[in-house]
Amino acid sequence: MDAQAEVETRDDASSLVQQAQAHLDMARYTPAMELAVRAEALAVAPGVRAHALAVIAACHHRMDRYAQSIEVGLQAVRLWHEIGDLAGESSARSTIARVLILTGDLTESLDEGLIALELAELSGELRPRQLALTAIGIVHLCLRQYEQSMEYCERAAETARLLGDVAVHGSLIDTIACVLMGQAYAAREEGNERAALAYGELAIERAREAMEIGRQAGHRYFQANALGNLAETLAFVGRPEEALAVMGTFQLDPALDAVSTVTHHLDTRGCIHLALKDYDQAARLFAEALELSAGNNAAMSYCEHLSEAHEKNGDYRAALEYHKRFHTLFTLVASEAAQRSAGIAAIRLETSRAQDFAMRERARAEDLYHSNLELTRHAETLLQQSLEDPLTGLANRRLLDRLLATEGSRYSIALLDVDHFKRVNDGWSHRIGDEVLRQLGALLLRAGRASDHAARYGGEEFALLMSDVDDEAAGDVAERLRAMIEAFDWTAIAPDLRVTVSIGVAAHHEAGSPAGLLEIADRRLYEAKNGGRNRVVSASGQSQL
Repeated sequence: MDAQAEVETRDDASSLVQQAQAHLDMARYTPAMELAVRAEALAVAPGVRAHALAVIAACHHRMDRYAQSIEVGLQAVRLWHEIGDLAGESSARSTIARVLILTGDLTESLDEGLIALELAELSGELRPRQLALTAIGIVHLCLRQYEQSMEYCERAAETARLLGDVAVHGSLIDTIACVLMGQAYAAREEGNERAALAYGELAIERAREAMEIGRQAGHRYFQANALGNLAETLAFVGRPEEALAVMGTFQLDPALDAVSTVTHHLDTRGCIHLALKDYDQAARLFAEALELSAGNNAAMSYCEHLSEAHEKNGDYRAALEYHKRFHTLFTLVASEAAQRSAGIAAIRLETSRAQDFAMRERARAEDLYHSNLELTRHAETLLQQSLEDPLTGLANRRLLDRLLATEGSRYSIALLDVDHFKRVNDGWSHRIGDEVLRQLGALLLRAGRASDHAARYGGEEFALLMSDVDDEAAGDVAERLRAMIEAFDWTAIAPDLRVTVSIGVAAHHEAGSPAGLLEIADRRLYEAKNGGRNRVVSASGQSQL
């Protein structure tokens, strides 16, 4: 191959793998797989080939082909390791960890997740950190270690927020809903029905929020998962009719939805019909899920549900039959897990350097765990300092600029400034002034949606970046925020204290660059100031008391 042809091949492979990654991110697994396979065949550079293999492994995972996912994922791990790409190796290990969760190998999965997290922290990149935290959080959920699961899932959600990835942030809110649901089931098992219902209601709020984020982001897979979890939780708290209505708002499509999504919805519908005491329909739905199930782990769960449905329907012979199948599958799943662990070890030992590689991996994992905790804490501190305002905990100007540079179409920015803030500092104290700024940050978060981003712009200036809104809606949000701030009881901070703000709003279509947009918003902010303060100036006009 001549030099020119080699460059063209490399460029083609790199372009294909980027397209494949984009399809994977939106849960379009068939085109992602096709493009990644082509990219891997064309790839010359080890990094491009490793990326293609990582996408293929992730597609196998989502398409319920677990053995293939682990095998290809380990190939990607070896390649990333050879070229010293910590972030790539971390991401591939997180995929393997997620697959091992689904196959029941929780100890192996936790080991992979912890190694992935250490590699991610050393790489300094946020995306692999989010993937590793998510995998570890789900392992703890499966182990019913809910406090640890919540800690990791909340850290993963915060990392997704810092990345500006709305869809993934929404999916992690859904995972947090699952943790809350686990706590609800545990409370009911302990006989604490009051706590069970309280956890259930919290789970409903989070699942509904996640479903809406998935819908707005156009992410079918995340939306479908959150919807199924929402319906299950509604049935749990005694609202099965509402749960069935929620399920009816989403139409499954085998051409678009993974087998796991289809069986998840069938199983959820079955559980709802159990709650409605429609045992025949519940059994039919569980049987359909069992017929479609891709692996013995899922089949085991559906057999258990079928046994329960037939028992409640009085068909004890069928209940016993499915109970026997459940136990047979349980034994088979345990045996498969042991064989799979041996198979993974064998794949790791394929090359002449493999035994040394395995020993170095163990030593490296142990060393990373024991000697890099301080590095991790330092990296987290630096990240927080570089992207967050220390007083309010909001995003700072640096992160706001980054978010503006990556924001899609149909967004608006609101800049707000505290009216006569110098009087607050002079009349009460700088400490009171800081308390005012902290409270304003909290009100700003309350006024925004999950997809919006609040930031401290500098001094007593704040910003709210609003995604997917038109001019009029942005102005309405700003006006609600202004009114909320004016109506807040500031006397709780200092006697006779009253705080108002002036706001300028600009929409994306009014400027050709983020800097130009901020300039327009800033100009309107000063128009609001000059117009008497405590008002909003936007593209659609001026509002005030």
